[in-house]
Amino acid sequence: MRLLKTRLSNLTQPWHLAGMVLLYAASWGAHADDCAPVKIDTWIKASFALSGDTLIIQNRPFRLIGVQAPQIKKERKFTTPGQPLADESQTKLNQLLANHNLEVGVEYDELRIDDFSRNLAHFYIKQKDQIVSLQKLMLESGLVLANSEPPNMKHQACYYQAEKNARDRKIALWSVAEKRPDLHYPIAPSSKITTEDEGFRIFKGEIVKVEKSGSNYILNMDTTGIRVRKADWEHFNYDALKRLQGQVIEARGYGFLYGGAMFVKIRSPNAIDRLNPVNE
Repeated sequence: MRLLKTRLSNLTQPWHLAGMVLLYAASWGAHADDCAPVKIDTWIKASFALSGDTLIIQNRPFRLIGVQAPQIKKERKFTTPGQPLADESQTKLNQLLANHNLEVGVEYDELRIDDFSRNLAHFYIKQKDQIVSLQKLMLESGLVLANSEPPNMKHQACYYQAEKNARDRKIALWSVAEKRPDLHYPIAPSSKITTEDEGFRIFKGEIVKVEKSGSNYILNMDTTGIRVRKADWEHFNYDALKRLQGQVIEARGYGFLYGGAMFVKIRSPNAIDRLNPVNE
């Protein structure tokens, strides 16, 4: 694996983005019940888990809002490499379903279907006299990562706190991060980025430059460029972003190669650890 050679500290091409911090108000603060459903739209039988973040219900894929599971290896026309503990993540979700008679409560958010025609929802299971978030259980297992995808921003405080609980315990993916840093998953150090580090990860490094162009906010690490499209600027505070310069941060999202460099597009301040209220 070769290291990316392109450095981004003086990058001036049109892929510039970077942004920060409008809180998605009611999800944060002292709401101990953020994991509780606002309104369950229906209870339904699931068939099985296709991965750690996708269910099959009535022959249709349903994506768990707010979480990202490790990618399962796919061998088709082009092979998609697998990520650590992908099979274990899928197994865990299937076990949770099997232990609760495959019945799940479905709570929709603002956007119900994504660009890949997958249904999007928050899910719940019944444990004795309680209704418990399926996303929270998966995050506390350490086998998925929290994710932010506006406009579906319900339960963000719950999800990031559940992930933090697993990280503090150093279990599953967080054990991998500590014991096998060479895998660059779930945390990829920007200074050691390789061409094999595409896909969803937490990219870690020092912000060496913050600026904006006509179409993007721009946050550059040494070899990783974080970008926020103009359409998402309303969620961010540019002055707060500027204050990140010189700091080591973690930014999560889908890394992709462009022009020999790694780029990550983010849509919510919650994707940056120093802007996420759970870490305050």
